[in-house]
Amino acid sequence: MAALSGSGPAARSFRRTLPPDTGSSLCNGQAAAAAAAPAGTATAGRGVAARNLEVVPYAGDTTPGVNLSVQFATASDRLTTSDKTLLETLAKALKSPELAQDRFAVAGHTDSTGDARINLELSCARALAVRGYLATKGVAVQRLSAYGFGSTRLLAADEPTAGQNRRVEIRKAPE
Repeated sequence: MAALSGSGPAARSFRRTLPPDTGSSLCNGQAAAAAAAPAGTATAGRGVAARNLEVVPYAGDTTPGVNLSVQFATASDRLTTSDKTLLETLAKALKSPELAQDRFAVAGHTDSTGDARINLELSCARALAVRGYLATKGVAVQRLSAYGFGSTRLLAADEPTAGQNRRVEIRKAPE
């Protein structure tokens, strides 16, 4: 919470989305869905051993954020049972009094495997999967914006196909 305030077989497919807006990386189609949903309502990887939140600022960026240990299988946006457990903990934090009035950006990422356009769609699908799950746990969908970056922001740039690049992160949105 402090960082934000300052296993079954892996699926090899994902729910197709439009690629993000090229100017902002905002996943297309979510503005209309957020506007249509009443306040406070929900709309609609491969697991790792240690499930936690890790603070990962971008170079030169001081925006509070965490990298979620939601690491997807290649070409998948499916959340595992352990991913959902982690996201339930995150949802509780986002609904806490300290964070309840803040807005957050959910950013999806891929590794460098495959076509760049498909990776942009997949990164949006991953961000939307996390956003949707958080909404089912009571986080107001209007507080969460989904962004897709494809493989443009690799966590392990020296290993562009590494699993840790297939992830979602969450950052406090600027006020």
